[in-house]
Amino acid sequence: MKDLDVMIRSVNERMDHLELLRERSVSISREVIRMTKRAIHAIHSREAHEDILSDAISAYSKLYGIIDEEPEILFSGPAADAMMELSEACILSSVVLGKEMPSYSSLGVTPQAWVLGLADCLGELRRIMLDSLMNRDFNAARDTFDKMEVICEAVMSFDVPDAILPIRRKQDVARSIMERTRTDITNALLMNR
Repeated sequence: MKDLDVMIRSVNERMDHLELLRERSVSISREVIRMTKRAIHAIHSREAHEDILSDAISAYSKLYGIIDEEPEILFSGPAADAMMELSEACILSSVVLGKEMPSYSSLGVTPQAWVLGLADCLGELRRIMLDSLMNRDFNAARDTFDKMEVICEAVMSFDVPDAILPIRRKQDVARSIMERTRTDITNALLMNR
């Protein structure tokens, strides 16, 4: 039974280590999420957001280091949320700036987080499109809507079990966003005539 004591001590040490890493990952995840929200707000406010996004990516690299050391942390809620928010902010930035969209591997996030971030990007693009309509910039509104259609089509292309990628609800939301946006842009164009 002496071996049992050694094994229990070893397991406890391992659990203490995992708990410490989890606490660090939660803290860093929250920091990343705060920064990505600030970057998205700056995008909507038409302010410079690249530095904020760069800081979020730097903060995420600390989280990535923890995930690399202990992949189990990857499946904790906060880390997954941070990856999804980072994906959304980076994808939105690339669309708004007309740059190449980052891949999940270039961001160092899971494919699932990237797809969910891509889906969430539609709501942010809708806001940008509505701002263009309010400013009577119909060309910009139409351009944004065209980009939304491409992204929506990509989001709708996924047909996998929710255990692999919980996308079905976001697909329903995306469909609804596109229907409302199509109606809004049509009405605005008709009223402008």
